[in-house]
Amino acid sequence: MHHRDQILRVSHATQAFGRLSLLQQFLLVIVVILVAGAVITGTWIGRQIESSSINRTAAIAAVYVESILAGQLHDQTVLGLMGGETHATLDRVFVSGPLRRKVVRFKLWSPTGTILYSSDHAQVGQQFPMDGRLAAAFAGTLQARVSNLEESDNPPERENWPQLLEVYVPVRAHGTAEIFAVAEFYHSMENLSRDIRSAQQRSWLLVAMTTMAICLLLLGLVRRANATILDQQRGLHSQLQQLRNALDDNEHMRKQLRDAGARSTALNEQLLHRVAADLHDGPAQEIAFALMRLDTLVDAFSGRAPPAGDASGEVQRIEEALRSALGDVRNIASGLALPGIENLTLADTARRAIQDFERLFGPGVETQIDDELATASLAVKITVYRLLQESLTNSWRHAPEGAPQVRVSREGEHVRVIISDRGPGFDPQGDAISGHLGLPFMRERVRLLGGAFAVRSAPGSGTSIDAKLLLFPEDAIHVQPDQHPAC
Repeated sequence: MHHRDQILRVSHATQAFGRLSLLQQFLLVIVVILVAGAVITGTWIGRQIESSSINRTAAIAAVYVESILAGQLHDQTVLGLMGGETHATLDRVFVSGPLRRKVVRFKLWSPTGTILYSSDHAQVGQQFPMDGRLAAAFAGTLQARVSNLEESDNPPERENWPQLLEVYVPVRAHGTAEIFAVAEFYHSMENLSRDIRSAQQRSWLLVAMTTMAICLLLLGLVRRANATILDQQRGLHSQLQQLRNALDDNEHMRKQLRDAGARSTALNEQLLHRVAADLHDGPAQEIAFALMRLDTLVDAFSGRAPPAGDASGEVQRIEEALRSALGDVRNIASGLALPGIENLTLADTARRAIQDFERLFGPGVETQIDDELATASLAVKITVYRLLQESLTNSWRHAPEGAPQVRVSREGEHVRVIISDRGPGFDPQGDAISGHLGLPFMRERVRLLGGAFAVRSAPGSGTSIDAKLLLFPEDAIHVQPDQHPAC
């Protein structure tokens, strides 16, 4: 159970860490690493400072003490014959002399572990085991440490001081390397501890400032990197959203194109039916009439039937029927094919449509065409021509008494076409246009080029056709739902 709780706590901590931002994760990790590194570095530097301070102080004190002992000890010391005069001399140095403020206790050891001299006279002559630092000093090594005064020979010192700097100095015979005694002295820690603490505090301050500087530097770098990453993420998110919107638009446009294609197919089929009906009811009837009259003439000339009147009159009627049929065919053909408008400007294309209308039905169109309409795509020119052709034809059919008005103007990157008349009008939402192909064809043409198309009419108020198209819809073509051009 306890193990599972630990696993759950670790899992929760990992999840909480994962919910943090990149900058927060970095701050948390870098603070932990830098604090741990600062603690380790500061502790190591502090110990090095303490060790160096102790060794330096011990070395200085050892040199000083050794120089004093070299002038005070003679051959009787080597023989172990230290008299009262030697004790008095050492007392003047270590008990009543200037060293008493630094060296709080002094002992002189013989190689047998006997205290030959001590600033505490009660310890003179006592013998202790030769081990540890004392033995190392007799081996020729200077020994120094901060002592808690726990050894068996330290009860007098332990009563007065909690800690002392304990130093063992090998004492060599004059002119030789022979160690005949070891001087043990205890140095006061008061000034030394203060110096060590001060140095350690400065080292900790330096470590803390260095750690803080590194943290701030890394924070600045990571914040800049994080800002760059966030900007890139926002840019990618924006691009992804734009791509999604574009895909949605493309899907919507494909659907509308399919619908528009289906409607165009249906309208084209209706147009073919209308052309077939026009051919059947017009030229076909005229040609059939001419053939019937021609058969009558052939029978009369061949003798199979009596003459049925004036032959020249029959020929004239046949000619009139054929000419009428030819005119009908030409009219139908002119409605299906466009004159050459590839090299015309858009303004000239509009004028050509009006001229073609007036050539068939007579003048009387009130026009206002913007000469700034120069270049435009061929699809736009064809649509404008058909729009004017169909609208003017409808106006002539339904409002022959009044002159229609045409305005073709440029609005920025668009062309605006308005055709209006003063005819009887109709209800655009009703059944008045049922069975007629003109308006649906015009609407589909405009919508397929991404334009806007509107019919404004009411019974007794005339009719207005309003269309708005981009001059170059190939650059940004969208199939638009039915909408009204902005007035």
